[in-house]
Amino acid sequence: MKLPSTPLLVLFVLMFLKQFGNGMVWSMIAVYGASLGASAAVIGLMVSAFGGARLLVNIPAGYASEKFGRRRMMSLGCIATAIASFGVAATSSVSAFFICLLFMGIASSTVITSALASVADLGEPGRRLQDMSMYQGANVIGTSLGPAMGGLAAGFWGIGAAFFANGIIALIGVLAFALMPWPKAAEKTEGERPVPVRLTTLAKEGFYIGLICFSLFYVRTASNWILMPLIAQTKFQMSLSTIGLILTSGALANLSVLFFTPMLARIFGRVPVIVLSCILTLAACAVLAVGDQAELIWVSAILFGIGGGVAFPNITAYAADKAPANQRGPVMGLLRTAQDLALILGPFVTGLLADHLGLGFQGGLFGCLVLLTLATIAFGWRARGI
Repeated sequence: MKLPSTPLLVLFVLMFLKQFGNGMVWSMIAVYGASLGASAAVIGLMVSAFGGARLLVNIPAGYASEKFGRRRMMSLGCIATAIASFGVAATSSVSAFFICLLFMGIASSTVITSALASVADLGEPGRRLQDMSMYQGANVIGTSLGPAMGGLAAGFWGIGAAFFANGIIALIGVLAFALMPWPKAAEKTEGERPVPVRLTTLAKEGFYIGLICFSLFYVRTASNWILMPLIAQTKFQMSLSTIGLILTSGALANLSVLFFTPMLARIFGRVPVIVLSCILTLAACAVLAVGDQAELIWVSAILFGIGGGVAFPNITAYAADKAPANQRGPVMGLLRTAQDLALILGPFVTGLLADHLGLGFQGGLFGCLVLLTLATIAFGWRARGI
């Protein structure tokens, strides 16, 4: 199998480190906020503000990466991450902690949006899906390992150690982006030239891609991250350690399927595989809704993992294929916005449905099933041109 170019390999390593640092930080936000005297409500607001900052900056960051360059924006994001992380490690004020988290959200959006567009720029169009799968693998591994190391660092050196380590990782990123090889023609990959594009056409294509991305992340966030642990605990009296193992099994399934995702797309095409990922996610949600045996919780987690592993690389590669070379930054920003919006709305709306439909947790799952079913039909209709 042909390896990616050297710039891409360096980028994957840097994104692993970036997500590893993020995982360390996320594992400590609630504990650190509480140690400063923040209430549970304030801690929740802090986490929401982090996501809200990313939500507002994703698309502008994409446009900025077109104007000022991907590498420059990623370096700028790493500098901002380092400043914010060191600020958290040094602060003893809740308000300063809150401001630093906002800054970290903006920095995170700047780096990730530019990195996604860079994967499309630096690779060959024919192996874009393989590159996106490797990017996803680096992302998943870093995110999975980070929380464990964050906890260990906090145990040995104090709660602020995770934030200090994240700052060091960000500085490594600044240096690496400055030294890494970067083709001058990275913005114009072979066979593709920047072409004028009508905003109405881009908005129409972007709407359906954004819709399917939003729906998949909404269902994964609401069902897999929120309702599954609650159902496992209240319905089947599972321990917290068992619930952690269940979620880990889903993450491992997500990672393992990335190797096969490019092969599936070559055989069946991007659109059918994206639809397949939606069907797998719907099946996972349905199993969680109607399952009466504890073992089915494991089945649901694994199906969620497989569906996610198949979905993300295909959606990003499909979006990069559809976007003109000079509009990849905004399109990747759109996908990031869809994901962040789902992360914000998913738990909140699902909680409302669970409380007010009179069906308990099944009410929230019903809302997930309806949303993703309609989005899958709309995406398939648009992509197939029926």
